[in-house]
Amino acid sequence: MTFVYVLVSNEKDTYYEQTMISASSLLAHNKDAEVVIIVDQGTAATFTGKRKFHEKLGVEIREIQVPESYNNRDRSRFLKTTMYHYIDENFLFIDGDTLVCEELKPDFSEDMSIGMVLDRHQKISEGSYQNFYEKRSRPLHWSAGYQDLHFNSGVIWVKKSPEAQKFFDEWHSLWKETLEKYAVVYDQTALNEVNARLGGIVKEMSGIWNCQATRRSSFLKYLYNAKIMHYYASFGLTCFDLANKDVQRSVLEKTHEKLDAILANPKIAFSSVQDVNADLVSVKVQRTAFYRAIVFMYKRLKPVYRVIDKICGLFIHK
Repeated sequence: MTFVYVLVSNEKDTYYEQTMISASSLLAHNKDAEVVIIVDQGTAATFTGKRKFHEKLGVEIREIQVPESYNNRDRSRFLKTTMYHYIDENFLFIDGDTLVCEELKPDFSEDMSIGMVLDRHQKISEGSYQNFYEKRSRPLHWSAGYQDLHFNSGVIWVKKSPEAQKFFDEWHSLWKETLEKYAVVYDQTALNEVNARLGGIVKEMSGIWNCQATRRSSFLKYLYNAKIMHYYASFGLTCFDLANKDVQRSVLEKTHEKLDAILANPKIAFSSVQDVNADLVSVKVQRTAFYRAIVFMYKRLKPVYRVIDKICGLFIHK
C-alpha cells in the first residue's frame, strides 16, 4: 500500500519534523508500507545534517520542480493539487501534522475514487463554521460545499481512475486560477467547489480516518477507534500535546522522552487542563473578531486586558 505526504519546508519551520513524526508512526504500525514524500526543489536543498532523518526511515523522496516565484505556502498547495500525477497506484494522502495510531488497511467501496472525512466531523448546517466557509466561497460565487458537506483535505483516499484524475486536474486549475487572478490561496475551498461542480465525486469516509483533534467536542466520538489523528499544528489553540513545536523538533535529537510518551499512547496525549466547548454559543463566540481581540490583549496587552476585565466585572457578575 502506498502512502503519500507533501512536504515544503525550511530550517525556520517544523513541517519537516511533523512529517518525520507522522511517517515514523505510520511505519511503526505498517512495516511494509511504501511511503512517498513529495517535495519541491527548495525543500530538497535543505536535506543536510539533522534534516536527513528521512534516510533512517527508508522512505522515498520524490522531488518535483515548482515555479520559483511561488512562496512555500503556494508551493505546498501546488504539489498537493497535482500529486495525482506523481503516483502510479492507488494511494492514501496524509497531512504532516498527523499521527497514525494503528495498521491502515484501506478497504473502501469500488465506487470511491476520492474519499475524505467531513471537516470538523460536522455537516455545514450542524456547526459554527458555515459563516467561515461562506466568507471564503461567496466572493468567488462558489459553493461552501455539496449537499451540506464540506470535506477536510488532511487525509485523502485516491483510486487511480479517470474520475480521480479529472477531480485533481480541475482542483489544480481552479486553485491556480484564483491564486493568480484574485490572490486567493484557499486550496480546501477550491476542493469543495470542484466537488460541487462534479456532482459530489468525493465520498465520505468515517471520521476515524482523519480524527481532527480540535477544541471542538465533535471529534470525541471518533477518538477511541481513530486510525489517524490530525492535530492542526498550525493553529494557535490546540488541545493536542504534539502541537508543541519543541516536542516536534525533538524528533531529530538523540533522546525525546516527551515525544516517545506521546507516540506510545497518542489517544491520551491531550493537555492536562483543557476546556472543550460543548455548547454552540461558546463555539460561535470563538469565531468572532471580538474574541480574537480579547485573546490578543490577554497575550500581548495584559494591563489593558486587566482594566477591561475589571470594568466588565462591575456590570456582569458570575
